[in-house]
Amino acid sequence: MRQLFETQRVIIEQFEKRPFYQRDQFNEIIDNKNITGIVGSRGVGKTTFLLWYAIKCGAKERQALYVSADNIFFLENKLLDVVAHLYNQTQVKIVLIDEIHKYPNWRAELKNISDTYPSIQVYFSGSSMIDLVQGKYDLSRRVTLHSLTGFSFREYLEFIDEGKIRIMNFDDILLRHSQLTSDYQIPKILMHFKEYLKCGYYPFFEGYKKDYEKFQSLENAIQMTIYEDIGTLHSLKTSSLRVIEQLYKFIISSSPGEMSAFKLAKTLGKDFDTISSYLRYLQEAGLVRFIYPGKTGKAQLKNPIKIYPDNTNLIHAAIVPLLDDQERGKIRETFVVNQIQSVKIPLFYSEYGDFKVKDFIIEVGGRGKTTKQIQKSKDAYIIADDIVEGSERIIPMYLLGFLY
Repeated sequence: MRQLFETQRVIIEQFEKRPFYQRDQFNEIIDNKNITGIVGSRGVGKTTFLLWYAIKCGAKERQALYVSADNIFFLENKLLDVVAHLYNQTQVKIVLIDEIHKYPNWRAELKNISDTYPSIQVYFSGSSMIDLVQGKYDLSRRVTLHSLTGFSFREYLEFIDEGKIRIMNFDDILLRHSQLTSDYQIPKILMHFKEYLKCGYYPFFEGYKKDYEKFQSLENAIQMTIYEDIGTLHSLKTSSLRVIEQLYKFIISSSPGEMSAFKLAKTLGKDFDTISSYLRYLQEAGLVRFIYPGKTGKAQLKNPIKIYPDNTNLIHAAIVPLLDDQERGKIRETFVVNQIQSVKIPLFYSEYGDFKVKDFIIEVGGRGKTTKQIQKSKDAYIIADDIVEGSERIIPMYLLGFLY
């Protein structure tokens, strides 16, 4: 047990030497539940939250314990035994477990901890693909899950010390954008926005100085997501994982537009059901996002009509072979989808514009985009890149980055 506390001391010592930004999402995760999970793709800050909260809860005074599930300590010791020792022989009241999906039989032990030691609070982080109801240990009633996303543009601006910026409401952005842009006049806002689109989504990028270092680290994270996370959780062979990697690269390198599971299956020479499953794994892992037609029923849930990379940094990191106009279009649409879906606002495919969001039609474009295409609808808007201020129904794109 001394080994775990000593490891925690060293990790916290190193953590406190790095720049820290307290995200609003962190406060939303804290609750009084017995067991709380934080899930999200690699690199979005799950470990940062656990270490921050461990310190906040008295880790330095040994009143909280942070551990990583892949610590070699757990090759011969059980989490349940650790919690039993902490309960009986220490003042620790909160245990924070990182990457719990790497610990064998974690569902069973979490259930036992919850049943036997309800006074011990457990926070754990895990892959986005964690399924609490898989197998015989249904944890859905015992565990509260919170999803952590990468930085919004607003958070990125705060992180690089551009001052405190309040969260904006989607309807306000559409209907009151002129007032909002005048209230928040941030110097060089478009320069910051381009940098965010390139390498501002992942908090861990702060540890690298050169763009190529950031992109290489992100590519490594993608490889680990596919070959470790997806492979382990779905018990897939290397040959299947190579197809998933090929599928991901095809989505990244394709031009913007309609892309369904049917088209991908035909392009890759695979059957529809296999490709549909692989796409779902990529989505659950936080590497792609789906857009469905605005209809209900099982058919639309099985076959997304558009598929995008999860965020714009993935496109830049891949150095995709697209024409300039195609790349700009794909990056713009990916940003819009990412920011809106990250705040759980339903977004659907629209035959009239690019997307339907609530009762609004959204068309995405550059600064030269006119309202000609949307003139027939009073609830249609242009989300335009490369503009600081809008006019009437033309909205500056960067404002969508203030949704969270």
